Amino acid sequence: MNREISAAEPFQPEHGRALAFAPPHNEVLWRGRTSFPGVPTSVGEARTWLHARLTTQGIEPPENIGLILSELATNAVHHTQSGLPGGRFAVRLLIHPDRLRLEVRDGGPLGNVHPLRRPAPDALAEHGRGLVLVNSFAPRWGRLTNGHGMYAEVDR
Repeated sequence: MNREISAAEPFQPEHGRALAFAPPHNEVLWRGRTSFPGVPTSVGEARTWLHARLTTQGIEPPENIGLILSELATNAVHHTQSGLPGGRFAVRLLIHPDRLRLEVRDGGPLGNVHPLRRPAPDALAEHGRGLVLVNSFAPRWGRLTNGHGMYAEVDR
């Protein structure tokens, strides 16, 4: 069951820590956020939510924005506590005059936190291309500085 989260309500993961979203760096024309169960089928639901929000705001979804969100959400489901039973992840969309920013908040690491490295593609690997794709299509992306999760920005 998905639900919209009000602007003043922080995402509350199952383990009890509230995750606050970072303030925008400049003018925000519109913002929205919601949370999803930490299961693989929620990745498609997150993509549908994103496209509906953009369409409602009169914005043609930029090419590959759904793919970018899918990869960030998939990482949350497969590589963080969000993918554990009862886990959740949150998606935030910020519409700026010049860009769109996606944030995917997760429940934190499953084990030791490793430094974020820009990935090198492995053409034969079955997994591991998610951040390679994000790197290819998002001019700005990385780990969130407050809380657990990733962000990506695309120009409008």
